[in-house]
Amino acid sequence: MKLRYKILYISFGAMLVVLGMVLNSLVSGDADAQVGVEDAEFGYITCKGLIIKIGDKVRGYFGLDTDGDAILETYGDDGDTAVAYLGENKKNNEMILQLQSKSKIDKRQVMMIGKNGGRFDSLN
Repeated sequence: MKLRYKILYISFGAMLVVLGMVLNSLVSGDADAQVGVEDAEFGYITCKGLIIKIGDKVRGYFGLDTDGDAILETYGDDGDTAVAYLGENKKNNEMILQLQSKSKIDKRQVMMIGKNGGRFDSLN
């Protein structure tokens, strides 16, 4: 390729870049968020999980576990101890709802729906 064609090729590319920038400023303006809007309404959102945090503490999780099953889990004030769980019971592959004590030391379960479906367990 001759030097003349190389310079022409580079000039044509530069012209396309400048033309794109000019057309972009003429056709569309800046995208500004609405000021003062705190809540938004969406149609459908697809994601693998939602993590609810306050500061650096995780307070809840709604999403998929490692096997791809849906779970809902909430955590205590420390952001580490699970206090409620709704999802699959890995022991018998059925759904389970657990409400547990917030304390790390007190391991009592407040409520648990077990493998028989209509059963209410209260441990300790």
